[in-house]
Amino acid sequence: MLRSKTTRQWLVAAGLLLLAAGPTVAYTPRVNYQLQCMGCHHGDGAGENGRVPDMRGTVVPFSALPEGRDYILRVPGVAQAPLSDGEVAVLLNWIARNLSTVPVPADFRDYTEGEVAAARHQPLTGVKQRRAELLSRISP
Repeated sequence: MLRSKTTRQWLVAAGLLLLAAGPTVAYTPRVNYQLQCMGCHHGDGAGENGRVPDMRGTVVPFSALPEGRDYILRVPGVAQAPLSDGEVAVLLNWIARNLSTVPVPADFRDYTEGEVAAARHQPLTGVKQRRAELLSRISP
């Protein structure tokens, strides 16, 4: 039992400061995918036909193109995700390696925190048109 009123007040104040600092829990990329992406893209990245794009066959080929990387970093789900830029980079690299139906090439360039920070906070307009343009570039 705490005997000092000052000690109790200090502990309450410290607890409030910790609460105000926000969550400090860091999740794995798989959990971040489940929390931030799976609601629309489903557990395997398949999306919903006509509503949410299937990312399985596009994330790796898009990542090989500067315009594709820009698209991935600026789509609404990535741009608005409540994750840090570093967490987004790790998550995108996880998606490429775990959900893609296209093998990750040996020269795959991982997303970086700096790259995410430079692009994701710029709104993307014409999302469907941009995706169609990218698809025409990766399709034979």
